[in-house]
Amino acid sequence: MDKNYYQDEEFEEFEEFEEFEDLEQELENDEEGEAVWDKERDRRTAPKRHRGLKIIAGILIILAAAVGAVVYGFRLEEVRVIGNKNYTADEIKTLIGFPEDAPNTLICYLKYLRYKVIDIPFLEDVQVKMENRNMICIEVGETDILGCLKEGKTYFYFDDNGVVQEALSERRDTVPLITGAEVGDLEIGQNISIENRTVYKGIIELCQLLVDHDIAPEEIEIGEDGYFTVYINEAIRVGFGAPVLLEGKAAELANILPELLNMQETDQIRGILHLENYDSTKNSVIFTKEN
Repeated sequence: MDKNYYQDEEFEEFEEFEEFEDLEQELENDEEGEAVWDKERDRRTAPKRHRGLKIIAGILIILAAAVGAVVYGFRLEEVRVIGNKNYTADEIKTLIGFPEDAPNTLICYLKYLRYKVIDIPFLEDVQVKMENRNMICIEVGETDILGCLKEGKTYFYFDDNGVVQEALSERRDTVPLITGAEVGDLEIGQNISIENRTVYKGIIELCQLLVDHDIAPEEIEIGEDGYFTVYINEAIRVGFGAPVLLEGKAAELANILPELLNMQETDQIRGILHLENYDSTKNSVIFTKEN
């Protein structure tokens, strides 16, 4: 065999070996380059990661401070109720579900921010205001309880529109009982049904005038003749007569009543104040004593 043949074959094997070494070197270089790049990438991204962690930590600190400020800076110390006439402050809080031991002013304010009154007799509106970070003010708007009518053992209380708002088995001491009127069926949410419209209008007007003058009689009696008699208490009653000139009669009663009540207490007087013939132009008011 030709000697050159062996030399050529050896040369080809040597070339293949060199190519293999070059390939191996390239792979090693690639691995080293990749490692270097990974280190460089880590070096460049490390500050960004640190900054991100610092931002997150800062946000958490701010949130913790905000929570602390809400919990400890808005501690509820006082609750005021204003505008209430028919209910006590405690009754108002119970009716609207205000927490008895509410701890936080801001949370209570936000809870009742859009509060709407639903089916609470004589209560029209409730607004909860944050007076300061430690005090809540509950401002209520109420309709007047003008009077009540009794049917069986139930008292039906009506408002300034003559609408029955409440039915109770007990009597409210500050609300006059209307007696003697012919009344139809009584239902909550419906107007009181009195056949005589003059009597109906007279009752609403007189009851409202008495409320306006802070006079709280025990009873208003409607006679068969349509005349009104107001019982202030067991000892003093007032004859209003026909339901006319009621505004003037109520104003006259408001002027005289304090003196009558004082005389009742000191002299034990009993009697009737006559306003049936009231005339604003002359002295037409008479008080008749009774034994």
